[in-house]
Amino acid sequence: MSIEAVSWALSDAPDVPPQCVAVLIGLANHAHANGRAAFPSQERLAHYARKTVRSVQNDLKTLERLGLIRRGDQRHTAFLPADRRPVVYDLAMGRRRPLPGALDPFAEPQSGGPTEVPQPAEDRDEADFVPVADRGEARFRTGRSVLPTGAKRASGEPSLTINNQERARSLRGGAALPTNPRAGQCPKHRGSPANNCGPCRAERLGGAA
Repeated sequence: MSIEAVSWALSDAPDVPPQCVAVLIGLANHAHANGRAAFPSQERLAHYARKTVRSVQNDLKTLERLGLIRRGDQRHTAFLPADRRPVVYDLAMGRRRPLPGALDPFAEPQSGGPTEVPQPAEDRDEADFVPVADRGEARFRTGRSVLPTGAKRASGEPSLTINNQERARSLRGGAALPTNPRAGQCPKHRGSPANNCGPCRAERLGGAA
């Protein structure tokens, strides 16, 4: 499929009879970017155009007589059986019709594009902006994962919401732990609590025995 060839058949091909447009687009759909080597079968063109094969044959003759298509290099179909080789056509993409002024890209809205020119920031009314408190996501706490739309919401709080002392205070009933990471640990056995050291108890029991 060639976008260039299809675009030519839709917009630029001159003097195409209306009844032949679908067949010309079908040929362009099988052509190279330069419009050459299109060889769809007549049955396929009939399927594209919703016509009979006899009508497609007449359309091809008309397009060829008008100089919009011509016989191309038939060697492109040499790999097919001789009795099943379609005719290879080249499109006359060098022939183009002028674009009417009413269809100038800047004279009409384009699909998928904005229809209004956005206002500069300094010309906008402050009423156009919705305060954060009035937005829909303000109903949800910032600690949650996602909004109802599925988008992940940025939190307004720091990533560490509770510092080490506050977290320790919550774990120890309100009393803050010392900031020294070694404080409260057994001086002989790192990682064991000073007042409840399992290795120290084992040593004392062994000595008692």
